[in-house]
Amino acid sequence: MGDKAQPEQEVFTSADRIRQLNEVDKDVTRLIHSAGLAIQALTNAKPIPSDSSPAPDGSLDSHKARFKEATSQYFALLSSIDVRLRRQVYALEEASALAPERDWGKAARTDVSAGGSGAANPLDISRLNARKDTTGKDKEAELWAAARQFVEGIEKPHSQDKANDPDNMQTD
Repeated sequence: MGDKAQPEQEVFTSADRIRQLNEVDKDVTRLIHSAGLAIQALTNAKPIPSDSSPAPDGSLDSHKARFKEATSQYFALLSSIDVRLRRQVYALEEASALAPERDWGKAARTDVSAGGSGAANPLDISRLNARKDTTGKDKEAELWAAARQFVEGIEKPHSQDKANDPDNMQTD
């Protein structure tokens, strides 16, 4: 059997890595903008016209289309940012500038037992949250519950006003 040649990996310099992180930073701004557009599509506010989407007519279908377009862009950007940041973390691990994630618990125990000022604080909240993959899901559930409560609070006064409105009374 013939030897299979290993594919040559592209080597990035520190300047290349910084440029890549700068691009991620720009995409985070675009991510926030697309989230704002999605939220705006759910309101009756006049949308900002853009080159990529037709002028909205205020119909429900128009709102749905704008929301779908903005959320699609949001999730595409989110996925892209996630992948690129993971690549940066892996590059740091390969360069031994960052302990691999599987070794973080070991490093934390070493830092605590040494009682000292190791490279990282084992009780750092960002490190603890990075190890728990349900943090985002928990926060999302919390936000959905708050949104539901808000919407229910808006609907109740409107239904009570109509029930007490003498002009809205039905007669035989």
